[in-house]
Amino acid sequence: MRLLHLSFLVFLFGAMAVSGQDTKPDEFAQFNQVKDAVRRMVLEKTDTGWDEKIVDRSGDLVALAIVKTMPESQLSSPTNLTGILAVLHEAFGCSSRCVESPSNRQPSVTLLLLEHLRNHAQATSQSEIDKTIDFVVQQARSVE
Repeated sequence: MRLLHLSFLVFLFGAMAVSGQDTKPDEFAQFNQVKDAVRRMVLEKTDTGWDEKIVDRSGDLVALAIVKTMPESQLSSPTNLTGILAVLHEAFGCSSRCVESPSNRQPSVTLLLLEHLRNHAQATSQSEIDKTIDFVVQQARSVE
């Protein structure tokens, strides 16, 4: 009886490991690609066609990558803020056609990030943040 119970546990954990291998590595790999693209585009100020494609297809995932990639102290720096807004604009430029995951077509994390940036940005940058908020909201409405 004990051997049967142990065999069942081994089978159960083996099945969980095999099923987890189908989806999670791809999702992690995709997120790592988005983080790398954000790092290059915002922090290193380099821009490749490949990075643009990754960002175009990621939507709201880009905001999460920004938060995970950049330290809080660098988020509201004027130089980085310009890059962040450009990347978010790119991420929602064709969200209805380009963004692969339907859940990433809605800007839930993006709007939180933009509000955070607006609250911590200099007064001169707030109008650009407002324009980006308006753009992202407009693009999200076109998806619905």
